[in-house]
Amino acid sequence: VTVHEEDGSFWAEVDELPGCFAAGDTMDELWECLTEAISAYLSEPGSQLHVEIGERKVQSRSESVGARVLVG
Repeated sequence: VTVHEEDGSFWAEVDELPGCFAAGDTMDELWECLTEAISAYLSEPGSQLHVEIGERKVQSRSESVGARVLVG
């Protein structure tokens, strides 16, 4: 996941899921929206999907994070 900051808010794109992105006014809001975006992107009708986003690690001006997806 690559996180960008623009005009005081944040948006993130999931590198391995083309077209999957989220935005938020704070990092906490972004993480909540990103979790929902990944869940929606990967879910299939009738499936149970749980997404956890790992620890945030800053890399220069962009931020990279790990994401673990558990499918049940």
